[in-house]
Amino acid sequence: MTPRESVLIVVDVQNDFVHDDGVFGKTGLDLTALPASVDNLLSLIDAARAARVPVIFIKTHHDAWNNSPAFVDRFVRKSAGTEICATGTWGADYYRVRPTASDHEVVKHRYSAFVGTSLEVVLRSLGRTTVLVTGVTTNVCVESTVRDACMRDYRAVLVTDCTAAPSKEEHESAIHNVRTYFGSVTDSATVMTAWSRSPQ
Repeated sequence: MTPRESVLIVVDVQNDFVHDDGVFGKTGLDLTALPASVDNLLSLIDAARAARVPVIFIKTHHDAWNNSPAFVDRFVRKSAGTEICATGTWGADYYRVRPTASDHEVVKHRYSAFVGTSLEVVLRSLGRTTVLVTGVTTNVCVESTVRDACMRDYRAVLVTDCTAAPSKEEHESAIHNVRTYFGSVTDSATVMTAWSRSPQ
């Protein structure tokens, strides 16, 4: 996890997923753990920038141009009764995080940040081999991104206290899957210590 080989990926920290007034909040999901994980994430983002670790923000957008019949038929979307992270809406805006001019942004339309996006081209261009994945939710878009990073031969690392899910069970099951099958798990304090002790 040296700064020279690492990249920090921030997945879907957006109002519809994290804010109480977003779509997830309005459906009655328990979002308690999600804002708390953002507190930790903000510190990790600052540390990444200080260590010259590239930060890539992943943002979900959905609209008529990228929604397939199969994708809109998902249970969670039908339960919400409305579009989640609709393109151009407040719900699709970032929640408490914001890319700077030195960061990069990738817009996705499916769970994994690799599907149909430029992410892999960006990683190859940067020459980074260790992908530290954060954001929400641990068991859906974060885990999907970790799995695809593993399939593409990146060292995938899940930063557990910078991710969250609506339930403890969902969060912990994703951690188990990553730890056992798809990569490594760690916490933000360990990452920041490793960066501070390594040459940039």
